[in-house]
Amino acid sequence: MNKAMLKTMAAMAAVAAFMLPSAGRIAAAADAAPSAAAAPAPAPDEPGTRKFTLVSVEIDNTKFWLPSVIAVEQGDKVTLTLKNMVPGAGPSNQHGFTIPAYNIAEIVTPDAPKTVTFVADKPGLFQYFCQLHLAHIGGTLIVEPKK
Repeated sequence: MNKAMLKTMAAMAAVAAFMLPSAGRIAAAADAAPSAAAAPAPAPDEPGTRKFTLVSVEIDNTKFWLPSVIAVEQGDKVTLTLKNMVPGAGPSNQHGFTIPAYNIAEIVTPDAPKTVTFVADKPGLFQYFCQLHLAHIGGTLIVEPKK
């Protein structure tokens, strides 16, 4: 395994260990963000399109992009709606979202959700995170090879 994959897995394990002991924190995250458990179905009029809403939240002074894992198939058109739900106002409450492998870099403020659309044309594991605040916890885009 390469170092980036090990770091991603370690970060995901740390998040799970952090969140599981406290039902209150999990409930707060569930209220603020959609569940990562079920992948959205393609829109009926657009086969091969996957739509996700990713939400930046703060739990116990730690900021996360949730869900922390999204999965698509190579060739899918992916539409991400990015929402900043971190409490606060003004320019200091901007948070970034980037997937460097797909040349995506956005800045999201609480009052202005962003929509990003791209084609997942290369298989693999791709990290997403806040490029403005590297200490924040991001996630992983899984692009499964076309079968």
